Amino acid sequence: MKNDSKDPIFSLTEFLVERAESSKGARKRYRTRAKILASTALEMERVGYDSMTVDGIVNAADMARGTFYLYFENRAEAAKAVLHRYNALRRLRRPRGRHFSSRYEAIFASTHYYISVYARNAKLLVGREALMREAPEIVKQRDWTNERWARIVMRDFCKRADAPKGAMDDPTLFLSFRSAIAMVDELLREIFIYQAPSMRGFADDIPHITEVLSLAWHRIVYGNTPDLKLLKNTRPYAELSAGTAHQETSDKATRIPLR
Repeated sequence: MKNDSKDPIFSLTEFLVERAESSKGARKRYRTRAKILASTALEMERVGYDSMTVDGIVNAADMARGTFYLYFENRAEAAKAVLHRYNALRRLRRPRGRHFSSRYEAIFASTHYYISVYARNAKLLVGREALMREAPEIVKQRDWTNERWARIVMRDFCKRADAPKGAMDDPTLFLSFRSAIAMVDELLREIFIYQAPSMRGFADDIPHITEVLSLAWHRIVYGNTPDLKLLKNTRPYAELSAGTAHQETSDKATRIPLR
């Protein structure tokens, strides 16, 4: 599948390959670097980061081994450059500047984009998980990305909720949004990266995953259930749980024993 610049959902590997192929008229240094990045992404998807070698990269790029070291110190530096492109392109293409008729629809659009891009790049992101063990800066980069995303959502919430001045500095608000982001990331890792037996069946049902997470996001952020007419797969659950959301938990019959 070609990467349509008008379609925000992208495969980074396909994007890098197309970029390398279309750079024939550019300077040699730019062409060579583009080719190395494309080959690195292809190898990360083909064999995984743990099994990826410089020899594999240069063979895929059809270039001399020495040429690689003119641009990158080792395979980790090349892999980090690929992941940097992934983060940059994801930020560039994310939904923005749109006017949605409801808060839930805005959440759904952003969640659907994030999950769809994650799924398209799952094989590459397996490499990111492995790279974190030897490149702590990748962990810091992910933390920066999540912190930035939390602030973006917080600003939207404060605007829609007409929050008082200083709400953006509320640590509880920040922690609530970071916990929601952590929930999403861990669920997607279970489905697309670890492919947990009980979860892998959801990999082909992105709309369902999106709706479940959007409903959870809406309840965490706004403390209530969105208009049920906007829900499809989650509507029965939303109706049932919305009716019990404010019940007292002191009823012994509803308590779950701790072990």
